[in-house]
Order: sequence, then structure tokens, then C-alpha cells
Amino acid sequence: MTLTDWQKAILDAGELYVVGGAVRDDLLGVTADDPEVDYLVRMIPPDRLERLLERFGGFELVGKSFGVYKFRPRDSAQVFDIAFPRRERSLGPGHREFDVDWDWQLDIEKDLARRDFTVNAIARDLRDGRIIDPHGGRLDLENRILRMIFPRAFDEDPLRILRGVRFSWAMGLAVDPDTLEAMRVGSELLDTLSAERIQDELTKMLTRCDLPGGAFQSMHDIGALKKILPELDRCAGVTQNEYHIDDVFVHSLKTCDFAPRRDLAVRWAALLHDVGKVDSKRTITDEKLGDRVVFYGHQILSAETAARVLKRLRYPNDFVKRCENLVRHHMFNYEPAWKPATVRRFIQRVGSDNLGDLFALRRADAASRGAGEKSEGLEELESRIRAELDARHGTSIADLAVDGRDVMRECGLSGGPGVGRALNELLEAVLEEPELNDRETLLGMLKRRERGTDG
Repeated sequence: MTLTDWQKAILDAGELYVVGGAVRDDLLGVTADDPEVDYLVRMIPPDRLERLLERFGGFELVGKSFGVYKFRPRDSAQVFDIAFPRRERSLGPGHREFDVDWDWQLDIEKDLARRDFTVNAIARDLRDGRIIDPHGGRLDLENRILRMIFPRAFDEDPLRILRGVRFSWAMGLAVDPDTLEAMRVGSELLDTLSAERIQDELTKMLTRCDLPGGAFQSMHDIGALKKILPELDRCAGVTQNEYHIDDVFVHSLKTCDFAPRRDLAVRWAALLHDVGKVDSKRTITDEKLGDRVVFYGHQILSAETAARVLKRLRYPNDFVKRCENLVRHHMFNYEPAWKPATVRRFIQRVGSDNLGDLFALRRADAASRGAGEKSEGLEELESRIRAELDARHGTSIADLAVDGRDVMRECGLSGGPGVGRALNELLEAVLEEPELNDRETLLGMLKRRERGTDG
């Protein structure tokens, strides 16, 4: 084991341990995509530790009551958590207030006892590599078991329920029956958590699990999903038409599984792309097919619902709009007979930056049904879109050879919605005839518009 200079300096003065997920992953023999290495230091008074950290980089005490430092060595871009051992006791639901007792002399076993699952309550002594495992986490890893450390773990912090589901699916661990029952009971407290904490955990679930659909199924089974995503939970049991073998809920989970793991927006859009089907489901009578189930306009309801969900979870506005746009447009119906102007209007409507994500969502949707009939059409449409973009045909107001200042000057406007209307009229003309996107031509069109003449 090769130690850095700052690790050696701390060990010369006291004790230093790697704790939690980094030890767990090492014992599992897996390399995390975004590894987080947390350290626990003891037998060094705080003032002496701070002087040591100053010698090797910058630090910030981020939780005075928790005894946690954010440390960045000078020769590293990585920031590490370095904490003193502590005991803690939740004073209320939602994990918002604690009775915290940190002590630089506290036994490491007492610190490990406050953690959530046995597999996360393991430490490695950096002096000699010795493993400290007072709760049998190593054996649970060998047996692929996820087990809580103490019965009230989920009462003290209900977020541990979501973490447990994620650990189970990300690492292939079976949840111990007593732990699963405690998670089921504790799910009633999930609505006491802040939106930001739930958002962070769901983001990890969607990007760190190869098959996040299983995690959402588990949350549904234990009653957790109806607390945090009731819009998705209510899709369970909503049967579909002849194009789908699964109900809306299972189809949504499968689509999410097929979406690119690294693209959080596409995974969210995949998860929520059909939630509007619950309220748009209708039965109609077809002359040839008889009674049929339809979901007319479900993409609009789904987009509106997706936006509400993501706003409630405090995602950034730009992210919310991106996901809403993907859901709103996922039902496009391409035909080879589309004219070039139709392709350009499609690009304008969806946004050139969103096309790759929309096609990824569409492919995930088709794959979830075992349907390959749309792939050729998508490939043809993608080819036609590339040709339009390569030709630099204008597909947005930003692509026009004139701007709002030109409109105001030529049309005698000082601003306001009239400027936007004029630009949209020019864009519509350019979408139909790209050769019109010439500055002199567009200025002439503006002059004629101002005079009220045709052309």
C-alpha cells in the first residue's frame, strides 16, 4: 500500500482509516465510476490536524458540529472528507436535527455503529491494512446480503431506504428479510425528507444502476414509490393496447432500463414519458378492430406531469425544460414522404441540441416493447437531419441573417412581442425556402412587411 505524504504525516501523529463505500467496493473487487474516498482520523486534536492539513493543501471545516473537513491536497484535483469519529442520534423525522457527539479520541467501533448497513460499516487501517468490521459486513458481502445495523436505522433517516434499494440493485445484494420489513414500515416517513435529498438519491439510482427499473419496482413493492413519485406509482396495473404487452408502469421501467445510463435527462424522460396515459386512457369503437384502448394526447399530459415532478424535486429549470421537451415530442411519426421543409420544421420544433436525446428515448421506447420496426425510419430521419444541418440551413431564430435590432430598425419598433412575431415570420419563410436566409433578402422582406405589401 503506497501512502501519500499527507497520509504519512497524519499517521506519524495519530490514526487514519479509510471508511465506508471505498472499503466496501475494494472488498467487492469493483471500481466505482466516481469513487468517493472518505477518511476517519483519531487521536489527533483538531488544532494539530488543521496545521497538518495546511502543510499539504487547503481545507474547510464544513460541519463544525459533525467534525468534518473538506481537504484538497495541492497535487490533486480530488477533494476528500476527513472526519473525527462521532456518535449521533436523530432528534426527529427526516434526519434534519441531531444530537451529535464527535470526539477525536472516540473508538472507531462506536463511529461505525452509527452507520446504515453492515457493508458500509467497515474500515481499513492505513497503518497496516487491517480491516475493522464489528458488524460482519465482510461476511454479508461474501453472501451478497444487505443488512441494517440497528432496527431504528430507517426511523432515524428514511433516506436510508432509498439508499438501500440503490445498493441492492447497483451491487447485486439481496435485502435481508428483517431489513426489508423495516424498510417497508419506514417508508411512511419518506415524505418528511427534503426534496433535495430525494433528488440526489434518485439521480444516483438512475445513473449508477445498470437496470434502475428494478430499483423503482422494489420501491413500489415496499410502498416507498407512492411517497416520492406517486405519478409513476399510479401507473401500476394500467393496461395498454395491442402495441404493449406490459402495463404502463412496467413499460416505463423497461424503457428507463434501455435508456443510456450516462444521460440523466434521457433516463428521467424514459421513466416519465407515459405517465399521462393514466388520465388519457379511453376506449373507442373501431369499425374494423372493434373496441380499442387509445391514449390520445398522452405525451402532452406526460410532459406537463414530468415538469411538475422534476420541479418538485428541485432540479434546475434548464434540466426540467430539457426533459419536458423530450417527453412532449417522443411520439413523432416520421414518414419517408416528409418534404425537406418538414424535416427542417421538425429540427426547429425539437431543437437541434435535443435531437440525439430524443432518438435515444425513441429507441429505448421501441426496445422496451421488443419492437425493431422503427429503427430504419429513425436512421433515415437522422441522415436527413444531418444533411440539413451540414448544409447550414436555418432552423432557429438564432440562425437568421438578421436579428431583433434589424427588425426594430426596419419596422420602427422599440421592442415587445411584435419583434418576436416578425422574426418568427422570417424563420417560417426560411424553413420553407432556405435560400431566403440572406441578409439583404431578409431586410427587404422586413421593409415590405412594414409597408404592408405582399411578398
